[in-house]
Amino acid sequence: MRIRQWEIWKSKPPGFETDHWFVVVSAQERLDNERFTKINGLACFTLRSEPLNTDVRLNSADGFETATVCQCDLVYFLDKSKLHSPLGSVSWERQQRIKGKLKEVFRL
Repeated sequence: MRIRQWEIWKSKPPGFETDHWFVVVSAQERLDNERFTKINGLACFTLRSEPLNTDVRLNSADGFETATVCQCDLVYFLDKSKLHSPLGSVSWERQQRIKGKLKEVFRL
């Protein structure tokens, strides 16, 4: 299974009761290296009200059928072997928004 940066995969990390979608943000070098079993991902949630200022809204161009947000203020540690059900990739436009939001939130 080949995982690429900016792809959206399902996983259930510690603390989650059910599987969730995650945007993979780890560098491709980590994703390709078999010695590294853990990667970084941003959780995606169905939009139920106004998005927070730390969220980036995703849509059908990113593979989602319903309004969804990518939570950019917390990076989750994901086990590569537990990723499943790839949805697709985040569109270039949303990648730029997520990058900007990460810089803003983490003051990079």
